[in-house]
Amino acid sequence: MTEVGLIARADNRGLGQQTWGFYRHMRPAKTLVIDCPSKQPLKLHLDRFPDAKTVKAITPAVVEDFCDGLDVIWTAETGYSKNLWREADKAGVATVLHANYEFWEPTDTPTKLVAASKWHLGDYPPGTAYLPVPIETDRFPETTPAEKATRFLHVVGRPAIHDRNGTLDFLLALQHVETPIEVTITCQQPGYVGSLINTHSIRVPSRVTMRVESVDALHYWTKYEHQDALILPRRFGGLCLPAQEAIGAALPVVMPNIEPNGWLHPDWLVKATKAGDFQAKQPVTYYRTDPQLLAQVMDRLATDEHFYADSVAYALRQRDALSWNNQTTAYDLCLTSASSRI
Repeated sequence: MTEVGLIARADNRGLGQQTWGFYRHMRPAKTLVIDCPSKQPLKLHLDRFPDAKTVKAITPAVVEDFCDGLDVIWTAETGYSKNLWREADKAGVATVLHANYEFWEPTDTPTKLVAASKWHLGDYPPGTAYLPVPIETDRFPETTPAEKATRFLHVVGRPAIHDRNGTLDFLLALQHVETPIEVTITCQQPGYVGSLINTHSIRVPSRVTMRVESVDALHYWTKYEHQDALILPRRFGGLCLPAQEAIGAALPVVMPNIEPNGWLHPDWLVKATKAGDFQAKQPVTYYRTDPQLLAQVMDRLATDEHFYADSVAYALRQRDALSWNNQTTAYDLCLTSASSRI
């Protein structure tokens, strides 16, 4: 049996949810929670990892202690320090980095590198495989879908550079929607949505009932309750957990027609144009989505019962394919193959 160690985050941001899912379904032998310094810290939920040790940094001594009894260590997006790769290798323990391209550093030297999305897959070192982040289908209760979409959700999360989740494009699209709808926007930064509305003089029409929730939801899956579709004109990036979570709730997900969104229904994807470039750990191109075309897809979901039913059925098929039930074997093989290299 391969003894697995997990490096986790315990907040309600993406890495916190991703590593919590790994913890629940892969049952690591040891877990190390990183309490990262932040100018805007989020609450830690250490109860999610009851047997974990919490540290502020990955020092050589921390890695040496953590490696005891392990065959392989799993970490998402980052190793937090070059100490992880170096000290684990000294201890004869393999490491797996589940990378997100924009934050991937070529100087990282895990035993095995896998990509969390197909975005820029060809720009990783040869042999890097795509390993999807599974959907926690057990988080989402079975419900009877609506006949058509009248309740639309937009998830901002913690606002990121260049309006990553396309909140401005979404707000602009509301001005073109012709069908009476309800809109919920969730954001972890109070005042952000209002500032966009004021800065860009956006007038939300009376046929759109809009609610902005600026609380940090304790459980991510509750955001998708009583919703019919997710609208996320995301400007850039690979792995998108809100899109996968919405699929877990059997919601259609409207996104730009850019990579790596090709796994979604083609009629959910909206034309987008290049808006610029910026430098993260890797160079990134970002896009703008046409607000009028975005509104057209929303109107179609709100009026075309056949299209909405087909969209829900498509989401259910994708949910099953990406479930932990169907992905656990791939994770077991990844961990075993990494540990066999040491």
